[in-house]
Amino acid sequence: MLTACQTLPPAGTTTPQITTANATIAHNGERYIVDTTASEIRLLVYRDGPMARVGHNHVMVGQVRGELNVSDTAADSSFSIDIPVESLQVDAPALRAEEGQEFAATVSDQSRKGTRDNMLGADVLDAAHYPNIRIESTALLGPRWNPNVSARITVRGKSSDLKFPAAVFEHDDTLTVIAAFRVLQTNLGITPYSILGGALTVRNAIDIRMRLVANPAAD
Repeated sequence: MLTACQTLPPAGTTTPQITTANATIAHNGERYIVDTTASEIRLLVYRDGPMARVGHNHVMVGQVRGELNVSDTAADSSFSIDIPVESLQVDAPALRAEEGQEFAATVSDQSRKGTRDNMLGADVLDAAHYPNIRIESTALLGPRWNPNVSARITVRGKSSDLKFPAAVFEHDDTLTVIAAFRVLQTNLGITPYSILGGALTVRNAIDIRMRLVANPAAD
């Protein structure tokens, strides 16, 4: 499993722990709303199979919306976020450059469109029937600034449990949460894409990186 950013927070900052005992947003703490313009979720999808060399790895990035509820006690805090499937974009050159040598190959506009159409289609994310991916907390333990998160991800109506570390920072009224984790497509009822009789496939494991920026709700 990927490891989230474990860097210590800057001196002088405090970072409330985002913790929940269930997957329901509590409303007795302070609500933070995710800033969709400053937040993102990034998916790294890898080629596989005997003919993997003729395929491409892919970088996908999407918007995030939702809320965090931060209470004085960890047990009363929680979070729930949604990723609109239609917001996912594929293989922007700048994003591929950021991910280094494994993503150095040039991908044509036609290939980007074909990859995105396949991803949103009925055999993969089925955006027409399941417009959102949801991630919601089930528990959070450990240090205030580097909690171990238990969460549930729901894709195409099927849920899978996750465990991953996260880094949480607070600056003025803004919370920033950085995390990374890995999911298996088969755990979500998705058969990894395959062509040429299985000679070229998409790797079952997808690496996901998430950066949430949230501000107090304007109640």
